[in-house]
This record gives sequence, C-alpha cells and structure tokens, in this order.
Amino acid sequence: MRYICSICGYVYDEAGNTPWAELPEDWKCPLCGASKADFVPEGVSQPSAETIAPVLCADTEMKPLNAAETSALCSSLAKGCEKQYKPEQAEAFRKLADWFKAQGGGKAGATFEALLERVNADLESGFSAAGGAAKADGDRGALRSLTWSEKVTRILKSLLDRYAREEAMPEDTGVYVCTICGFVYIGDDLPEVCPVCKVPNRKFEKIGG
Repeated sequence: MRYICSICGYVYDEAGNTPWAELPEDWKCPLCGASKADFVPEGVSQPSAETIAPVLCADTEMKPLNAAETSALCSSLAKGCEKQYKPEQAEAFRKLADWFKAQGGGKAGATFEALLERVNADLESGFSAAGGAAKADGDRGALRSLTWSEKVTRILKSLLDRYAREEAMPEDTGVYVCTICGFVYIGDDLPEVCPVCKVPNRKFEKIGG
C-alpha cells in the first residue's frame, strides 16, 4: 500500500518499509514536514480548490486593520510590485510596511483559537467556493494560486494541530517561509526546493528560531 502526502505529493510505500499503521503518530513527511494525518491512501481523492461549490456571499462591510495587519498588507503589495517590475512602488510599500510594523499594537484578537477557526473555515468551505468560481470563469491563474494557497493552509493546520497536542513548538529550531507561496517549514535542513511551488530554497526567509 502507498500513501500520498496531500501537501507535497511525497509517496510513502509500505513495500520494504515499516507498515503505515505501525508508524508513530508524531511521524512527519520527510519532504515538507506534514503530519501523518495529512497523508491519504493512493487512489483516494481529496477535496481541492477546483471542486465546484456554491459561491459564498462575501462580507462587504469595511473593517479597520490594526498596524500589524496593515504592515502585512503593504508587505504583500511590495512583493506584488516586484513581480510587476515596479521597483519604486515596491520600495514605497516596503517603507510603509516597516512604518506600520514599528507602531506595534497588532496582537488584539490574534488568539490561537481564532487562527485555527479561520484556517478550518477556509479548508472546509472557503477554498472550494473560490475554486468553483474560478473554474466557472476559466481562470487558470486563480486556480493555480488557490491550489498553492490550499496546500500552504493545510501545512499551517498541521502545525497548529501539532502545537495543540504538544502545547509548545520546538525550541532552537529555524522557522522558514517561502516568499513565493507562503509555505512554512520548521527545521534546520531546508528542502532543496519548496514542496508546494517548487522554487529553489534560496527563496525562503528565516523568521524565527
């Protein structure tokens, strides 16, 4: 029997290896670090962003952002400008991101429970609804972006579930984020390429540890 990682596609083959049922529950994917629960038996399909689902009505009410959220938004806009070869605009957004970051006060409401609730909501309905809309419009770029985002969200859920079980994350361990797709890797030996978007590991930035 073979088992497939739902995040990076790594294949675990029981032939010549420890039977799947005998692997410890804290076993992790050797490529992306996903938990054992993120694997599915070969041939079993998993819901994806391309699954057609009713489009959810978006909350159109404008809500104020705190300083940390505004900093993150400006940082993302800076990266978007870089990809569009607009260095001056990118630099302006980077300066804004740094300024808002320095203001502090960005942790209000950012609880572990609230984060896990948001992640679960995205995986249960958000991605399928967005994917259905993108597929109906024939937007291949949006579908690719949603596929990456869904895989990244699954690894975030895996990490959050791990935190909930262990009540702490490993100390003295690097935390890296892919600057292209947002994949999070915890460990000291980075994979040669991002398990999600396949860019070389030089695109990762260390953010902790």
